Amino acid sequence: MNFEALIEYISSTSLIWLILTIASFQLGIIVYEQFNKHTLLQPIIISSAIVMSALLITGFAYEEYYKHVKIIHFFLGPATVALALPLFNNLKHVKTLFIPIMITLIVGGVASVLIAVGLLWILDANIPTILSMTTKSITAPIAIITSEQIGAIPSLAVSFVIITGIIGALFGTSIFKIINVKHDISKGFALGLISHGIGTGRAVEISEKAAAFSALAMGLSGIFTAILLPIIISIL
Repeated sequence: MNFEALIEYISSTSLIWLILTIASFQLGIIVYEQFNKHTLLQPIIISSAIVMSALLITGFAYEEYYKHVKIIHFFLGPATVALALPLFNNLKHVKTLFIPIMITLIVGGVASVLIAVGLLWILDANIPTILSMTTKSITAPIAIITSEQIGAIPSLAVSFVIITGIIGALFGTSIFKIINVKHDISKGFALGLISHGIGTGRAVEISEKAAAFSALAMGLSGIFTAILLPIIISIL
């Protein structure tokens, strides 16, 4: 069998990449559950490792891969909307904590971006890279659109989004233990604000209340970033 011809066929077939992506995530779920949901074995980490290995082996560009699996990104929207159910069930808590929620959203969101951008600036990163980092804590679909509007690199922006989500999912619960965060509301909101969808997936495992506030933080952060960031960048 001609190995190069096989690689070329796999690389050029959309269905292959779609199946690989879904199957690798399912494998990640199986491994995660088999090892008692170990923090370092998050499904997103395992699936990302498999997909990235396939891309490296085939020499396939990420931009082309994204085009082949774009339908998955399309369904991120409905999946995010579905998180409104636990949010609705905890609406009374949202109303009670409206002012703390808004303060945390503004302070936490701005601080997160400034710290990340500041580190890249110190490391002498170029402007497109720094701009790509500003969307790191919002969901991938919003990050792609926003990064295009501000002159960032969409593929790099998505990479920062994934890395941020994985780090949050990996170390979030450990940090909560270290600083003695006990309330599910606080845990969920922090995970959603910093680690968007991946963090929200982790919050779902904590409790419905954590999932609700994580979804709220993710949604509000995405909306405010998409609206305000292009305006701020244009002014600067």
